[in-house]
Amino acid sequence: MMANNRSMKISFLQSGYPWLIVCCGMLFYCYNYFLRVSPSVMQNELTQAFHITATQFGTLAGFYYWAYTPMQIPAGMIYDKFGVRFVLCAAVLLAVAGLSVFISAHDYSVAGYGRFMIGLGTAFAYIGTLKLASIWLPANRFATVAGLTTAIGMTSGALAQKYLTKVVEAIGYQEALRSALIAGIILSAIVIILVRNRPKDLNNAAANEMQTPINIGQLLSALRLIFTNGQMWLIGIIGCLLYLPSSVFLDLWGIPYLKAVYQLTPDQAVQISSYTFYGWIISGPIIGMLSDKIKRRRMPLTVTGFFAAVLLCVVFYVPGLTLSGLYTIFFMIGFCCGAHPLCFALGKESNPIQISGTAVAVTNMLIMAGGAIFQPVVGKLLDLHTTSSVGANGLPVYTASDYTFALSVIPLGVALGIFLSVFLKETYCESQAGEADERIFKPVILTPEVEAAK
Repeated sequence: MMANNRSMKISFLQSGYPWLIVCCGMLFYCYNYFLRVSPSVMQNELTQAFHITATQFGTLAGFYYWAYTPMQIPAGMIYDKFGVRFVLCAAVLLAVAGLSVFISAHDYSVAGYGRFMIGLGTAFAYIGTLKLASIWLPANRFATVAGLTTAIGMTSGALAQKYLTKVVEAIGYQEALRSALIAGIILSAIVIILVRNRPKDLNNAAANEMQTPINIGQLLSALRLIFTNGQMWLIGIIGCLLYLPSSVFLDLWGIPYLKAVYQLTPDQAVQISSYTFYGWIISGPIIGMLSDKIKRRRMPLTVTGFFAAVLLCVVFYVPGLTLSGLYTIFFMIGFCCGAHPLCFALGKESNPIQISGTAVAVTNMLIMAGGAIFQPVVGKLLDLHTTSSVGANGLPVYTASDYTFALSVIPLGVALGIFLSVFLKETYCESQAGEADERIFKPVILTPEVEAAK
């Protein structure tokens, strides 16, 4: 009887429990997306609460990216040094603490500090999920977890906008976000209870092989190789520009734009914005599989980017679009943008295989820099372009033409990204960089992420 119970326990550990642990990381990534997009449905409330202009509103939201972006590289080393369980729990609590500061803030600078803390904590979400997958799941499940986490996160972003739109109107943004505080505390408890750093009683090669994390000297050597690779800068800039529909439009300015330009209700604006998420979620795996099949990265990225730029121009410059037309166009914009993850493949394949994990982290850092740079830029352009008199609250009133002018950076940025993609070197789904210097990387035992990349 005891043998049967032990056999059932081992069977569960081999099937369900590892996925349960990985799902804890996915839940944190969903929480991250909820916090990331929350300001997009609170523009009126936040501008009135802190009496700020569009430039300041964009900067307030951008504080998240100013912490999130540079933390992508050191986050992996911190996980390697201290283990996933406590770092993941601490990261959740740091995000919760930042949210608490943001909710209770009565001053613009304090609210910005809260957003910065949120970005600092949530910077560990995606990397933590992949780290858990590399430890607890077979190597051939790593790419599945990466794609599934992205899809679930975007779904969370779409649902968050719907939820917050209704609740903010009913009880205000502070009370609406208090439920997220409770959810974060519960999530931290779930992490500390369920997550373990590695399997103990399971004959799992990924768990039994003690991996040696790279040290500071090796990291600096890897970064030197990456940042002296001209293709990496090109990939990062292109990825940043092609991600603007998400980092600038979906994450912050899309809903205010739709309400101002098309005179939509908050619910309608959120519904249309959500269709972009849905298109992105559906197309990502499809375009990824197509790219693997034809062994091309640049061509799918360029073609879909071209159509995304055309569709964005239709949205911004073609008047009289119907509501049904907007739903269709925004879904197709998301579908075309689904090729964007190919930038990560290009980043990995343009560097030696030994440093592929660091290369992906740098690629992500360069891509996410778009939010930190362009969210405040759009706000500044709004303030520069507006000629309207101030409203009853003493703040500027932004017109449809103001939003169209300011958000023109998105189609222009995507178009520039497509132009630059002409200069990308095709990798044909294989590493084009050869082997790294063994004197630098020989002591490093390859992680499952790198093994999976082979």
